[in-house]
Amino acid sequence: MHLDELRNEIGRLDRQILQLVAQRISVARDIGRMKQEQGLPVRNLEVEERVLERHLNTAMELGLNPRAVREISRILIQEAIEEQASLPRPEGSQKDIMIVGGAGKMGQWMAELLSSCGHIIHVVDPQAQGGSSLQDAGGMDVVMVSAPISKVDGILRELDSLAAEDTLIFDISSLKSPFSGTLRTMAASKKVCSVHPMFGPSARSMYDRNLLFCDCGCREAVDEAMDLFDDHGARMTVMSLEEHDRYMSYVLGMSHAVNIAFFTALERSGVPLDEFRRMSSTTFLKHLDTAKSVASEDPDLYHEIQHLNQKSHDSWEAFSNAVNMVKDASLREEPSAFRAIMDRGRRYFQP
Repeated sequence: MHLDELRNEIGRLDRQILQLVAQRISVARDIGRMKQEQGLPVRNLEVEERVLERHLNTAMELGLNPRAVREISRILIQEAIEEQASLPRPEGSQKDIMIVGGAGKMGQWMAELLSSCGHIIHVVDPQAQGGSSLQDAGGMDVVMVSAPISKVDGILRELDSLAAEDTLIFDISSLKSPFSGTLRTMAASKKVCSVHPMFGPSARSMYDRNLLFCDCGCREAVDEAMDLFDDHGARMTVMSLEEHDRYMSYVLGMSHAVNIAFFTALERSGVPLDEFRRMSSTTFLKHLDTAKSVASEDPDLYHEIQHLNQKSHDSWEAFSNAVNMVKDASLREEPSAFRAIMDRGRRYFQP
């Protein structure tokens, strides 16, 4: 066969593969409907593990690269879960959901996600023409606050006097300490909790993403909020309101700071980025990609995450001490101190 004929054969096989993927998604959609009828969750981790094992066994039989097949399996499972999660909810389960800040990037993301499930979305935002207002909160089933961290406390206080007692109210802010007192006060008489999606609006879906729920004193609110997102494939964790910002001082604050410091040092080096790329190692490129992503984020939001976290002192102290420790160990002639740092890190990452 000539080269063009072989390429045509590849094209024919590609079409067959995609047709089979489409058929698989169609079957997954039918499974999703049956799950709805039987009241079953969309995700079943045991089933996903069995699917992955089946794919890897087949890969061994066919002599395929198991790493590639693992990635293909993950994509197929994700496509199935997302298809099932997007199915309209049964008649009568739709909710009126107000999103305060719904014209922002994360607000729009949440609005699209929830409207795809059949919920009715009401946007409150100065940028939304013909949108709702906070005065309409009394007629809502759910009110989500997706606003800058510095604005959330004032919005919650207004909602406290406007929303009905049975309205579920929660914010999706990256920090909680600036308004934790208001959350606790409201939770004593209303269905109030706090939610934190550990991803931004660039995420394709919630599948396999972390979604945190903070109990502010009303467990009913936590349960209802979890039910609202239960069928979207996220990994959901409940935590106390007090511990949230301590974790975020490391998970967000420190990780952001590391990358901001990294790209700041590069920018000040006087070396053009293209030159760095031509001499990059694998590790450097990984850091570069992450740093580039951080540099493209909203600087006002990132400043709030750094500035408003009342638990950040300890993490900044730990970060500064760690940098000085590594610097000191790397400048010593004798490598034992540096080796000890590496050994402790290796043990930390061991299962």
